[in-house]
Amino acid sequence: MIPCMIVPILKGPETLYRMLDTIDYPIRKLIIIDNGDALRHSMGWPVEHVQATKVIKMPANLGVAGSWNLGIKADPFAPWWLIANYDVEWPSGSLKAFSEQSGEGVLLAQSPQPWSAFALSEDAVKRVGLFDEGFHPAYFEDNDYEMRCQLAGVNITRSQIPIVHHNSSTLQFFAERNNATFANNADYWERKRAKPDEGGWSLERRRVNSWD
Repeated sequence: MIPCMIVPILKGPETLYRMLDTIDYPIRKLIIIDNGDALRHSMGWPVEHVQATKVIKMPANLGVAGSWNLGIKADPFAPWWLIANYDVEWPSGSLKAFSEQSGEGVLLAQSPQPWSAFALSEDAVKRVGLFDEGFHPAYFEDNDYEMRCQLAGVNITRSQIPIVHHNSSTLQFFAERNNATFANNADYWERKRAKPDEGGWSLERRRVNSWD
């Protein structure tokens, strides 16, 4: 059984529903972070194969890192978390493979964007911490976490577990802001690479990079 699956969503609930329809393995708790009132006309719960579903509706967009962190905080006693983009689909057997292969460290899906679905162990969170919410709303939070895992000696495994990822489904809603966000977070990432211990959530960066 998968102890906890975390799925943030901003827009496009039909894409989320398509992902949920492909769940074919038991999940103890499904946590959906609704960052954009996407589920105001919810299809209803429960979801097949899921024991409990919790939808957390946010008053503003937390961004990728903030959503991942909130999901972890919402189920802090899970031994590991499966974190996925809402525009992922699960081929038959992929969730079972995650359950069987997850252990210490980070286990990434087989995908051109491997952080679109990954298992994160409690050991990794204890040793590395949470994701840097300074990378708001998206981009480079995964690069940063990889660097911090390497510094902490936490293994990152690129698995052969397949997923289907409909890449960047959210961007169709925010195309004009995307380039500026990427450039700002790329600059922040370069500065963090030079000084890995620095950084974190910033009100100024939150406002400059806002997708609200």
